Amino acid sequence: MPPTGAAETILHNGKIITMDSRLPQAEALAIRAGRIIAVGPDAAVQQLSGEDTQMIDLQGKTVIPGIIDAHNHLLSTGRQVIRQLSLFDVRSIEELVERVRERVAITPPGQWIKGRGWDESLLQEGRFPTRWDLDPVSPEHPVVLNRVWNMLVANSYALRLAGIDRNTPDPPPGMLYAGRIDRDPQSGEPTGILRDRAKHLVERVIPPESMEEMEETIKATCQAYLAVGITSVVEPGLLPQEMRAYQNLYRRGELPLRVSLCVAGWGFSSVDDLSDQQLKARIEEMGVYTGLGDHRLRIDAVKMMPDGGVGDRTAAMYEPYEGEPNNYGQFVVDPAEFQAAVQWCHERGWSVETHACGDRMTDIAVEAYASAFRQRETPLIRHRVHHAYLPTPKALATMATYGIVAIMNPPFLYNLGESYIRSIGHARAARMKPMRTYLEQGVPLAGSSDSPVTDYNPFVGIYSAVNRHTVAGTPLDQSERLSVEEALRMYTLGSAYVTFEEGIKGSLEAGKLADLVVLDRDILTVPVATLKEIQVEMTMVEGKVVYQKP
Repeated sequence: MPPTGAAETILHNGKIITMDSRLPQAEALAIRAGRIIAVGPDAAVQQLSGEDTQMIDLQGKTVIPGIIDAHNHLLSTGRQVIRQLSLFDVRSIEELVERVRERVAITPPGQWIKGRGWDESLLQEGRFPTRWDLDPVSPEHPVVLNRVWNMLVANSYALRLAGIDRNTPDPPPGMLYAGRIDRDPQSGEPTGILRDRAKHLVERVIPPESMEEMEETIKATCQAYLAVGITSVVEPGLLPQEMRAYQNLYRRGELPLRVSLCVAGWGFSSVDDLSDQQLKARIEEMGVYTGLGDHRLRIDAVKMMPDGGVGDRTAAMYEPYEGEPNNYGQFVVDPAEFQAAVQWCHERGWSVETHACGDRMTDIAVEAYASAFRQRETPLIRHRVHHAYLPTPKALATMATYGIVAIMNPPFLYNLGESYIRSIGHARAARMKPMRTYLEQGVPLAGSSDSPVTDYNPFVGIYSAVNRHTVAGTPLDQSERLSVEEALRMYTLGSAYVTFEEGIKGSLEAGKLADLVVLDRDILTVPVATLKEIQVEMTMVEGKVVYQKP
């Protein structure tokens, strides 16, 4: 250890973007015992060097705080993107089939082939893929390919294993969607498209992963995240065994980034087939609540999911979907039951993280939070709304009053924007995720990817917040664009606020954890059209190098 007062590591000769309003930029930064001990000019900071201090010459490169993704399904991303077929960039069914063909060639017969990310609105054919597209290249493998959200396509092999044929009824309505098996209008045969609850018919026959496989998936995904500058995530909606996998890694010192765990509540609807009362009992029996843990692994919130999505026309809206005058979306949970569930969690010290896409659902979620705060004021809970695409004036005012966080997913605009335009028309879609309005109204704003629904790379999210257009180039309301600095703040200090950690991370200032990222270019001065191309040169967590670009 260096002598008292000396730094273990000093980064110098760089451009350090601190996110500290008192000192927005600096040249050097000193670290001791995992914390930043000084930030400032080269000459002043280098006075803290000692005989054993490691000096890192940044050679003019830019440093930013570690990225904090405020809503990121890390484990699911590992399962569906890192270790499976990533289909977010496919632009035709032919290309999707070719990806499956390539995976079949290296996969033993009988083993499952899984993937995620296709979006029919971006496919040249302008339709859903079907079992008949997949079957010719996968006669000896069960194949399941998830859409970006709430739907999948399975080949005939997978449908046979699941016992799904023309006589299989649609799943009965439940707390978590109704579910539908798409069928050929002439033959009545399943097309392979399974919606909502119908997905579980095939998912339940996929062999479950072992604890060891789960842990290895988390570790591999952490490394992928560190390579794009993510040093902390909030993991929403976990089941008990998944939480155990994180704790196992933490106990062994094998969790390289910081994770806040959210318990699966879904609102309360069926979670692994539990009744509402069983789920409440599970949460009650944990004997803990928001905040337990340390800065490496902690318990955060209960995740609820009371409505659907915009792209698949299930989010609860005030106005109908395009071409469907009677479709206003749906409630997964009765609004009164949802409000009671929020109150139940609030009374037990749990922050609540609600998936609310539709404007009507956002109003209901925000009012449920406000009602809970009116009945019991507490500074120890921070409720938030995830998505909140189209806030009403009432929702904005209430969120500002009670400090309810809006968790934004800017990459949705880029990757999924075309599906939104199809679902609700360009005028409404252009107003979605009004980040400028949120800031101006005083609503706390946090950044996320919601991976694996969209790309976990935070620079795609920053690019989207700053440019606001779809992957096809269709512009969305340009008055809602953020500056690069505002977008970066959303992904750092804004996200740290969600979990009560703004005092220890989210900016580079003395006393805070030494989580930082070295970039290959200056994020504040590059052309905004190139923001998503930024590469990470090095990532540090707690003063230790955890990723170095090869």
